[in-house]
Amino acid sequence: MTTQQPAAGFFAHRRRWLIVALLFCFSVASNFDRQTLSVLAPTLKTTLGFGSVEYSYVVTSFLVAYTLGYVFAGRLLDRLGVRLCLAAALGFWTVVSMAHAAAAGWVSLVGLRFLLGLGESFNTPGGIKAISEWVPSGERGLSVAILNNGYVWGAILATPIVAFITLYLDWRLAFILPGFVSFLLLVAWWKAYDSPERHPRISAEERTYVLANRDAGAAGAASGNAPGNPLFHPLCIAFFCARFFTDPWAYFFNFWLPDYFAQSRGFSLAMLGLIGWVPFLAGDIGGPGGGALSDWLVRRGIAPLRARFGMLVAAAALMPLANVAVRTDTTWIAVAIIALLFAGHTCWMANLLALLSESFPRSVVATVISISAIGGSLGGILATLLTGRAVESYGYVPVFTVMSGLHLTALAVISLVLYRRRSPPHAAAA
Repeated sequence: MTTQQPAAGFFAHRRRWLIVALLFCFSVASNFDRQTLSVLAPTLKTTLGFGSVEYSYVVTSFLVAYTLGYVFAGRLLDRLGVRLCLAAALGFWTVVSMAHAAAAGWVSLVGLRFLLGLGESFNTPGGIKAISEWVPSGERGLSVAILNNGYVWGAILATPIVAFITLYLDWRLAFILPGFVSFLLLVAWWKAYDSPERHPRISAEERTYVLANRDAGAAGAASGNAPGNPLFHPLCIAFFCARFFTDPWAYFFNFWLPDYFAQSRGFSLAMLGLIGWVPFLAGDIGGPGGGALSDWLVRRGIAPLRARFGMLVAAAALMPLANVAVRTDTTWIAVAIIALLFAGHTCWMANLLALLSESFPRSVVATVISISAIGGSLGGILATLLTGRAVESYGYVPVFTVMSGLHLTALAVISLVLYRRRSPPHAAAA
C-alpha cells in the first residue's frame, strides 16, 4: 500500500532530498580526495621519480584496502547505523588525504592510499542504506544517481582545482586545502542526519509518506526470497560478478584517464585543467538521466525489474564505442566518445545500485552493497595491475579494447540470474 506524496512546500515536506544532497556531498568529497592523486600523477611521477608500474601499485593499494573495508563496512553500518559510521569514515579519510602532502615517494603513497581506501569503503554502502531508509522506490533511481554522481562531480571539481593549486601554489597544498571543506561537511552531516522514524525536524506528512512507500519496490523484502545470510543468494552473486566486470571502468576514469590524455593525447597539466573534466561532466548527465528515466517508468506502472534492466541494456550497448575512441587520430572525437562512455557507465551504475537496493530487505542492504562492491574492487585491482603492465609495454589500445566488452559480459550474467526462474525475486514488485 502506498500513500500520496505531501503537496506542501519543498523544504517543509521533502527533507529526504536534503539527506540525498548531503550524501551527494559525501561522494564529492570522497572522489575529490582520490582524484587528486590521479590529476597529479604526471607531476608526481616526475617529482618523486616513479613510473607507470609503480603508479599501478599505488592505485592497487587503495583498491586492496577498499576491498578489505567492504568486508566489515556493511556489517558495521547495519549494526551501528549510517549517522555514526559515515561521520567517522569522513573524518578518518579526510585526515589521511591531507597527510598525502608528506609523501616522499611511491612507497609512502602506497601506505597512505591503503588507509584512504579503508575509510572511503564506507561511503557507497552507507549512502545506499540511507537512501533505502529515506527514499520511496519511485524516487530511488534518481536518488542513487545523485549519490553516484557525487563521485563524478568530485572528479569534475578536482581536475581544474588541483591543477590550479599545483600551478600557482604547490602540489602538497592540493592535498591539504580541500580537507578543511570536508570538515565543514562533517559538522553539517552530524547536525542534519537521523533516521526518518526518529528525525526531530521531519514533518508528520513526509514521515508517513516515506515509511509507507520506501519498501514498495523492495521485492526481496516483500516476497521473503532474500535469506538471512545474503552471501549465497543468486542475485547477490550476480551483482558481485556484474560489479567485478564493470567497476574497472570507474577506476580507469578516476586513476588512468588523466594519464591517458597526457601520454597518448599530449595534454599538459594546464590542458588537463581545461579539458580533462569534460568526460566527467557527461557522466554527471548520464547517471541522473538514466536514474530519472527508470523512476519515471516505475511511476508509470512498469515493474522495477523491467525499468532498471532496460536502462542497463541501453548503457551496455554504448560501451563497444571504446574501440573507436582509442583508435581515432582526432583528439576531440576521442574526448567526445569517452564522455559518452562515461555517461553510459554512470547510467549503468545508477540503475544497477537501484536494482540492488530493491532486491533485498533494508536490514541487509548495506551488507549486500558491500559484498557486490568487493567484486567491483577485486575487478578494479586486477584491471589496474594489468593496465599498468599494458600501458608500459603496449600503450592504451589493448586496454580500451578489452574494456569495451565488460558491460555486455556483466549484462549476460545478470540476465542469467534474473530470468532463469519463472518467479524472479522482483515478481512481487510487478
